[in-house]
Amino acid sequence: MADDSGYLLDNQQAEAGARFDALAALFNPSTFRHIDALGIADGWRCWEVGAGGPSVPSWLAARVGPAGHVLATDIDASWMTAASDAGYEVRRHDVGVEPPPADGFDLVHARLVLVHVPQRAAALAAMISALRPGGWLLVRPTP
Repeated sequence: MADDSGYLLDNQQAEAGARFDALAALFNPSTFRHIDALGIADGWRCWEVGAGGPSVPSWLAARVGPAGHVLATDIDASWMTAASDAGYEVRRHDVGVEPPPADGFDLVHARLVLVHVPQRAAALAAMISALRPGGWLLVRPTP
């Protein structure tokens, strides 16, 4: 298991749920606008890196439909208990230390991840290597 001691805002804090809600309210409209501009469609395979909470994976799952696949990962996935009907898969994963979970993603999205992960270069390389040819990497350090 990866060591998350270098993580700035760990998800085990009691405030994590409120923080995820606040970040979703603040950033989701622009995040969804950027992803829509990429042309997300039915059948896409998406990796939501450092998802934190369920808002972005749920939205992605609705966009890619049952023919697509959404993988939501985080160093602490306890805030993303996906129901079987949620339309996305949840895994614990440390993007800065562990190899990417798969390859062939049409979209890899990371919002505010690289500001928290100490191994930024390794995390970025992992995200790039997980893309299919012609896939999109959307890294959003700020709104």
